[in-house]
Amino acid sequence: MEAASTSTTLRALRSVGSGARALTRYLEGVLGADKYRIYLEHQARTHPGEAPMGEREFWRDYTDWQEKNPQGRCC
Repeated sequence: MEAASTSTTLRALRSVGSGARALTRYLEGVLGADKYRIYLEHQARTHPGEAPMGEREFWRDYTDWQEKNPQGRCC
């Protein structure tokens, strides 16, 4: 009986962990925190031989781009 209880508990924990990961990815998307990861994926797919920008350089370039190209945003 104890093994069935442990199995059920493990399934529940996996489900909670999966939900937490999904929620984290959703919030990263809403907040824009996933932009660097998306950039890295794009860079690897379209420019496989080139080294990507570092994260700090990416964010500096992105904020410079935003300043030059203002769009409707809250801040």
